[in-house]
Amino acid sequence: MNSIRHVKCDETPGTCNTCKSTSRKCDGYDLHRLPVRKRALTLTQSIYLHPGWVTTMDERRCFSYFQYCSIPGFGAFFHSPLWQNIILQISHVDPAVYHAANMLGALHEDSDANEMRLSGENLQRARHRLALQQASRAYTHLSQRQASNDPQYREVILVCCLLFVMSELLLGRYDNAFQHLHSGLRILKETQDYHSTISIDDSLLQIFRRLDIQSAHFGPGTPFLFTNFGIDDVVHTLNRFSGMQTVSDVHRSVTLLLNIGITFLARCWPLSAVETAAQYDEFFQKQQQILCLNYEFQYHLGIFNREFYHTIRGREQQAIDLLQLQSLGQILSLKTCLIKGQVPARLTPDYITLLSAHQQFLAKCSDRPTFTLDYGVLPGLWVVASQCPDYSTRLQAIYTLQTWPHCEGIINSNVVVSMALTRLKAELRTHGQSYSSIVDADMEEELSKFLFDTLMLTQQSTNWSVIRGTDLLRKHSGVST
Repeated sequence: MNSIRHVKCDETPGTCNTCKSTSRKCDGYDLHRLPVRKRALTLTQSIYLHPGWVTTMDERRCFSYFQYCSIPGFGAFFHSPLWQNIILQISHVDPAVYHAANMLGALHEDSDANEMRLSGENLQRARHRLALQQASRAYTHLSQRQASNDPQYREVILVCCLLFVMSELLLGRYDNAFQHLHSGLRILKETQDYHSTISIDDSLLQIFRRLDIQSAHFGPGTPFLFTNFGIDDVVHTLNRFSGMQTVSDVHRSVTLLLNIGITFLARCWPLSAVETAAQYDEFFQKQQQILCLNYEFQYHLGIFNREFYHTIRGREQQAIDLLQLQSLGQILSLKTCLIKGQVPARLTPDYITLLSAHQQFLAKCSDRPTFTLDYGVLPGLWVVASQCPDYSTRLQAIYTLQTWPHCEGIINSNVVVSMALTRLKAELRTHGQSYSSIVDADMEEELSKFLFDTLMLTQQSTNWSVIRGTDLLRKHSGVST
């Protein structure tokens, strides 16, 4: 839009036709040109790449990155209809989703180039400027429809919320990400409370549920919305894990276990020894219940592997291997979550076994996404890198983490590496020991600054379970938490 004369821009790149035909000076639609790349993404000549409105070259580039680079990673290990069948289709017909997808595509491409470091918003970077522009356009389109009775509006705004959450996570602006997440969760809650006739696709609902439960580690210790389903519901469910015959069956079982275990660990990890002792009987009972469920799952997974593993394709085998890792990682986390202080040396073999299993999985997994919303390898590797009594094993886990810069939902591998190194150094200083780092001094200093900057930009960082549980921020920076 021409900001002086309030003439609506027809969004033609460069100078719009409306301004050109009346000899007005156009403020321009294509405000933030991306640098020209020698090898641009190939755009498939498909009708889906040409929505029913005028687009710019930069927008088409960002959307191409979103479609061909981002989307395949979002569901890399487990098939979901959400991205290809729902969000991609909506983005071709709804301008708000289209611009939000461009925003995410721009930031994801920039993050890939920056090895998934969280940099905050930096308007000196061309892609960040373009992302801000696309965000503004998405907001504009959403606000224009706010008062309408469009039955698709609620789904559109939920999709936009999700894309904004992911974009803010790429920037490391966790406070903003959780604001968008909670906005989406409030919409879902209203839908549930008022028994709305508007149906929400289950795959979209599950993504919000997963992010909500994962966010328990980054806030008050409980999910914002999905708090009703607990251990008792699973304990009293007959045939919980028996009869698994497909990857989807196994995935559903592990997701169930993780959703319960994450919320329990988020509650236990931040507590002091005194606080844990005061509620020990209750915690111990729940710990044993969740452990029993994981052991029961492992038993039935063994049956599944004997009967079906050899019949499934390589990608599906990879998914099964990852699901087993996730359960094993949770088992070790649960076994140690009530220990306040040094983990007993007798558990060192458990950590070594878990690390070895992760390394074997990564050795077979050559096509690794840089951003996925699935539960992945970071929680298990964090357990080894932060808790193992053997410091050399911790360093191996940190090195393994460094080989794959990526995000798994809210969790960023660079943050995990930085926290694990900071925690290791703090423990060694406490014991009067030194260590030989697996990174050079400049890189270690950069990682230390990266962690400090990330935490300082996040108001709620002192409430992160791994921060409160270890007093990591104060040890790292000298700042009182």
